[in-house]
Amino acid sequence: MYLVAHIDTEICAATSCKLCTQYCPEANTINYNNDAGKEKGLKYGAAYVAVDRCKGCAQCVWVCDNMAKHNAIKMEMIDQIGDQALTENITYAEKNSSAVLANPVRGQM
Repeated sequence: MYLVAHIDTEICAATSCKLCTQYCPEANTINYNNDAGKEKGLKYGAAYVAVDRCKGCAQCVWVCDNMAKHNAIKMEMIDQIGDQALTENITYAEKNSSAVLANPVRGQM
């Protein structure tokens, strides 16, 4: 098992800065879903991590904590994160990307 980035949707949707999507060194690992916050009644969407692409570098954590001052991203063991976004479930459109999240697998892999 290894560590991957996990984004707190509520904190991310409250700020909507999108810095983590810009500073992640691995392409298509941190994406943005405009509808992520709407289901919880929040104004903005939120970023999400395609966990099978995340290399565990924690650069997004540094950006979120130190540059943006939001503290929305933490590194967690991959088997402890539910609602994982896997790259085979992500479709890329011209200006948009959307993901169908896998079933929660908290504690199972």
